[in-house]
Amino acid sequence: MKRANEIMAGGREKKKTKDDGKMESLYRPLTSEELGELKETEQLFHSSLIRLQIKELIEEIQIKKKNEALEDTLHALNEVLLAIPDGKKEYELSDMSWLPRKVVFPLPPTPSPVKGKFKFLKPAAVNIVGSYQLKTAIKPSFNVDVSINMPKECFQDKDYLNMRYLHKRAAYLCVVAHHVIKSKLFQTVRFVNTDGDILRPVLSLKPKGKAGKNCTVRIHPVISNEVFKLQRLAPNKSNVRLNWLFPEASSSSVLPTPHYNSLILRDMVLGGHLRCLFQCMNDCPSAREAIMLLSVWLRQRELDEGQGGFSRFLVSMVIAHLHTTRKINSYMSSYQIVRIFLQFISSSDWTTCTAMKKDQNSDENNLPSLSCHHAAFDVVFVDPSGYLNLCANVSKSTYYRVRHEAKLSFHLLDDRFVDGFYAMFMKPVPFMQKFDQCFSLANIECLKNVTERVELQPSILSHAGDWVPVAVSWLVELLHKGLGKRAEMIYVKPSACKEWSVRENPPTLQQDSVTIGLILDTDHSDSILDYGPPGDNTLEAAIFREFWGSKSELRRFKDGSILEAVVWPSSSAGERRTVCERIIKYLLNRHGKVEPEMVRFVSSQLDCLLQRNNGTSTTPSESQQAPTSSSIQGTGEESMSLVIKAYDSLCKDIRGLELPLAVHSLQGISPIFRGAEVHPPNPCISSPQSKNSHQDKENNRNMASSVALPTDSKVPPWCPVMTVLLQFETSGKWPDDLAAIKHVKAAFHIRLAQQLKEKLGLVAATSPTCVDVVKDGFVFRVKIVHYREMVLLQEPGDEIDSHLRQSQAVAMEKEIVWLPALTSTLHGIQQQFVAYSGCVRLAMRWVCSQLLFSHIPSECVELLVASLFLSPAPLTPPHSALCGFMRFLHVLATCDWKTTPIIVNFNNDLTAENYQEISSKFSSNRAHLPPLFISTPKDRFDSKWTRNAPSSMILQRVRVLAQESYNVMKETLESTEPPDLKPIFRPPIDGYDVIITLHSRMLPRRDEAVDVDKPLKKKAHSARNKADELPVVDFDPAECYLRELREAFSDIALFFHDPHGGDMIAVLWRPNALSPALFKVLHAEYKAPVKESLTSSKKRTAHAPTVEPNIPAILEDFKIIGEGLVKSVQSLKKNTDQYMNTP
Repeated sequence: MKRANEIMAGGREKKKTKDDGKMESLYRPLTSEELGELKETEQLFHSSLIRLQIKELIEEIQIKKKNEALEDTLHALNEVLLAIPDGKKEYELSDMSWLPRKVVFPLPPTPSPVKGKFKFLKPAAVNIVGSYQLKTAIKPSFNVDVSINMPKECFQDKDYLNMRYLHKRAAYLCVVAHHVIKSKLFQTVRFVNTDGDILRPVLSLKPKGKAGKNCTVRIHPVISNEVFKLQRLAPNKSNVRLNWLFPEASSSSVLPTPHYNSLILRDMVLGGHLRCLFQCMNDCPSAREAIMLLSVWLRQRELDEGQGGFSRFLVSMVIAHLHTTRKINSYMSSYQIVRIFLQFISSSDWTTCTAMKKDQNSDENNLPSLSCHHAAFDVVFVDPSGYLNLCANVSKSTYYRVRHEAKLSFHLLDDRFVDGFYAMFMKPVPFMQKFDQCFSLANIECLKNVTERVELQPSILSHAGDWVPVAVSWLVELLHKGLGKRAEMIYVKPSACKEWSVRENPPTLQQDSVTIGLILDTDHSDSILDYGPPGDNTLEAAIFREFWGSKSELRRFKDGSILEAVVWPSSSAGERRTVCERIIKYLLNRHGKVEPEMVRFVSSQLDCLLQRNNGTSTTPSESQQAPTSSSIQGTGEESMSLVIKAYDSLCKDIRGLELPLAVHSLQGISPIFRGAEVHPPNPCISSPQSKNSHQDKENNRNMASSVALPTDSKVPPWCPVMTVLLQFETSGKWPDDLAAIKHVKAAFHIRLAQQLKEKLGLVAATSPTCVDVVKDGFVFRVKIVHYREMVLLQEPGDEIDSHLRQSQAVAMEKEIVWLPALTSTLHGIQQQFVAYSGCVRLAMRWVCSQLLFSHIPSECVELLVASLFLSPAPLTPPHSALCGFMRFLHVLATCDWKTTPIIVNFNNDLTAENYQEISSKFSSNRAHLPPLFISTPKDRFDSKWTRNAPSSMILQRVRVLAQESYNVMKETLESTEPPDLKPIFRPPIDGYDVIITLHSRMLPRRDEAVDVDKPLKKKAHSARNKADELPVVDFDPAECYLRELREAFSDIALFFHDPHGGDMIAVLWRPNALSPALFKVLHAEYKAPVKESLTSSKKRTAHAPTVEPNIPAILEDFKIIGEGLVKSVQSLKKNTDQYMNTP
């Protein structure tokens, strides 16, 4: 017992000691490092979560532990390289027949023989360099860069001339490749052009086994800085002779070759760069993490690879520059360094002046000046040696793009309304989503004739005959001059680095393409006029005419000025959007002899989806060739303008009528007033010639005679109504009884219709709930609203009708409160962003074409599109409908609706605290919120527009369809074939159970369909040709049929249809709808007893037989209900294949 007590006492004592240690650790004073982190978090981060996110990202992307298999491979490679024997003979550089078998010389042929002799000597040293050595390499894939020092004895004093060094370097690499292949350490040995330099290939080795899973080893031949004098490689020195590169050239002038010189300098100063970077990492440990974060930032924006790209090595050197200039120090965190980097890039101008701090060993007196560098290069960032421009290969367009992205990202970090971390590091910025318009030349060879220009010879000489960057630079300058203010940014997409087997010839330019993206200036992009100099300015006018050719004309303008000008005629908004395309094709043809067919432009490929199919319009005005609609062409903007003009005129007319109460407000609530109508209507009837004629009054005296009725079996033309809400000024004379209010409203409607007829001579028809009136050929439905009616419906009533009253109150609140507010707000968005209307119409067209129109509210789609414009980070708001539509598909395909609330901050009414509150309540109440949650300033927590739809099942369906559509769209736009995007607007039907096909002749909206088999015959209907009769409105047999199907079969099936001319209805049985169930009298519709062979006797009872849906009867009813409209009913799925198809 005593022993037990001792043990227990010891245990308690030990436990107490442990707890005391925990308490001491918990309450111990903060260290200086922890205090610094807390202070930094408070001062720099608007959210404390960002620090944790950065830490987690670093842990995710960094190469944590050494890969033993990779280390063994590198050691073995080192032994192989150092064991390569010296060559026995010396060979002429002009003859490469001595190269090892199965290794092909990797440089293109030269116009003149390369003089000199070469003898291989084994490497003087082999070192691991680059990001792997600096520990800044990031996952998922990374390179291990290995430098092999070519001995000084391999070179002669003047090997810097006429590509001798580059040919010796390539020959050296061939010998190394031969021995690496013999070692059998690697599964592939290939050449690759780093940074797009075709004259500086390196070896790319893929290790075998685990070592090569995510890693590639690259071998870079280098030389010491003692092989050539650095002064001989300054930007103003000439090291490629003109008559060597152009044997036919008559001139023997000496021209500088700065780009060629930089190719040699890179191999000479690599060691100095590494020392500079190691010094920076040692003095400032957080710089390593900052470089890793910025590498992710570059990769997400596709800026770090290819010819003319902004490499990660360049980012590292910029960080080193910030360290040497003491803009960063050892006390800063990686986040602070990233901020300083972005601020430095966005605020400095490398096209005018930038240089790193010079090495102490540099001779200041002999260094080339900054002006010397800027005279030779577009973008300048001079290395510590003072001779090498690290941006020699960086194009001006790439630099401006990087500066643009840096500026956006810097502001993102301070934006309290945006998740800056996610926008900067996690969200990709694809090329096709970034740019509003883009075009490509499928074969860059078409630009080769440009290089024949005499003025471009110095640049081609500087690039040692590599004419591609010269031609691309010429193209960009041509576009800047031709487009002027129309484009905010012109960016050349860096071409991918070429890679080929060492046993193959280097790739040619036959398959190369160049792609250029445009960010448009919406204020000028659709300008149809280019102003030139005055006609009396002979020199400037001649230059202008030479540039524009036959397009230039001398014109007199309204202010009396006479100027040279270029006009791009356009009859519609759709044509005005093609002005940039027409300019580019014209200038390329005039100055580059590039045929327009070779320019593949991506801008208006989806406009056909917003146009009515030619020859299929059924509007009566077209039948009569009325001038109000015969001129309406394009993508609907003109029709929309006519509707708005008619609406404004009608509102003015109504306000001027003599009514019992003064008009307080008139508000349109149809999608067209929000710019969201996919196909805005054309005028349905011609307007009367005289508004107040006696004949008009006589024709409108009888209400019955003013309403058109079908006179034959043909379907009436489609004539939609636009709803307008009319609210009178407040009056105490309104009754407090619902029935009485309805009677008063009916009387008001009658009085309004009479006034419209008698005072204005308009066609109007009255019903108890509205007045349909024709104005300028369009039909508007005017509804009088009284808020007291909604309040009375919301009051508790009898239990019998309480549910009905509540549903009516909700519907009325949506119509008279929420829809007007939303329409007014989205109309403002439409005015603010030119591309919004086209984008939302395309989005709606896609949703409808996927047969999801009735399952996803139109307002939901409009709010999603609005969020793309108001919260575009890390992008800018789209300036073209195609770009916005592509972003819409990407959001649908990638957004996690379960964890992400969509917050649409109209007019910036939401504060940062509101954002936090919305996110907090969304997380805590997620189970009680709709699957798709959309918050607005006036609807923060309820998501009224998505409360009932879409469902989780529909959202999943949308995700799959959007992902597939996005992939197809991306592949189509990036291919070299003529783009056809209609396939993404054709719905897949393999997932449905039944397909009901409709007769196309019974579809009044078939001219809106994606595909039309035959043109519709234009036959006028007598009832619609009269200007004094109200046409048949909102009559679509397919929608009527669909409504009946849902009323009858909604408990067992879901129905899907495209209202824009869709000729089929897809049916999907509800889950478990076909499963046998016990018979119940109240649920006996369309049921049939289960056959004995299918029913287990153990599952039946004497009083409750088992029944199942009678599928053949249901399919037959589908056809009976739609008699005359339904063409066929076909069952698709296996679970209904046992039943016959109804022909």
